[in-house]
Amino acid sequence: MDEKITNMCQFIREQEQVAKKYLRQLVNTDSHSYDKGNVNAVGKIIQEVLHHYDIPFTVRENESYGNHIIATVKGRQPGKILLMGHQDTVFQTGTAAGRPFSEDGTFAYGPGVSDMKGSLVSMIVTAAAVSMFASAEICDLELLFTPDEEIGSPVSEAVIQERAADAAGVFNMEPARPDGSVVTSRKGSAHLRIDVTGKAAHSGSAIEQGISAIDELAHKIIAVKQLMDLEKGVTVNIGTIEGGIANNTVAPTAHCTIHAGFWRVCEFEQLKSAIQAIAHHSYIEGTVSVLAVGSGILPMEESEQSCKLFDIVKRAGEQVAVPVKGTATKGAADAGFAAALGVPTICGMGPVGGNWHSESEYLVLDSLVPRMQLTAVSLLLYCRSLTR
Repeated sequence: MDEKITNMCQFIREQEQVAKKYLRQLVNTDSHSYDKGNVNAVGKIIQEVLHHYDIPFTVRENESYGNHIIATVKGRQPGKILLMGHQDTVFQTGTAAGRPFSEDGTFAYGPGVSDMKGSLVSMIVTAAAVSMFASAEICDLELLFTPDEEIGSPVSEAVIQERAADAAGVFNMEPARPDGSVVTSRKGSAHLRIDVTGKAAHSGSAIEQGISAIDELAHKIIAVKQLMDLEKGVTVNIGTIEGGIANNTVAPTAHCTIHAGFWRVCEFEQLKSAIQAIAHHSYIEGTVSVLAVGSGILPMEESEQSCKLFDIVKRAGEQVAVPVKGTATKGAADAGFAAALGVPTICGMGPVGGNWHSESEYLVLDSLVPRMQLTAVSLLLYCRSLTR
């Protein structure tokens, strides 16, 4: 191991207690995606950590969601590498008070402890270590903290693509899988909604004069579900349905929401076209339907360049005694937006954790330092590969 890597790893080891202190603060601060104030409260803690390590940053304010924080560690080589993490969690405001940060010597617990508040601290400590001991060999490191990943990144999609467009590589700091694997590909997801309009009528005295939007929607739901292809990994879930105005009235309106999962963008385009055809077809004469496609996350598809980045992460793992395996995972994440641009992207670089989005979510405490070391060495080795 060369001297720069030794010094980075030693520095990171010395920061363990500082990292745990800030992790506790982050977990004990609610940050539900739709609670702008609390997401920004988490942002204030992130800013405190950045100040602690003398890393400059800017804040981009958003009207409806929390703010973006963009920090930069300057290197002496051309170009930049983007590191990403999200500040928000799925947990409702008040969860942290009822279930605050705790640890038992092996695991840390609490809302968002590994998805992904452990990673937020890791990003900053890692960047500080690389900057302190290897600035001559690295390009700029940009740290992007987003406010809305858990709801599909409605305001962050454009920001991620803007910041990733000129990057030489992207490290998404989602937690490592429970077995320690990093993520080399991810499914994408999309949210759709079908609204149906029919015609109201009294269902006792004039049912034949009505046109039921609920009946029409039932036909469409059956047709949409038949599009699911588990062999290809194309999933379709009817999440919610709503319609009608009274039990004795033919339903004039109805709607359903649809969640779709897919490994490839082309698979979603085919699925969307098929759902559009179902939405536009009237099974019951007189009904009119509209399909809306809402926010979603693009899949993280493997590429030749991302495979080369993964190989470098494996080499870094050999340097710090962290075995590295790659895996595909069904859950969507912001890495998909960067990968869709053709930028080499790796995900799951954060500490090891599991049981995300549940009361038993955990972070493996002994993984905090090794995963930061893995990321730091990966960044250095990748920068060296860019300047050859």
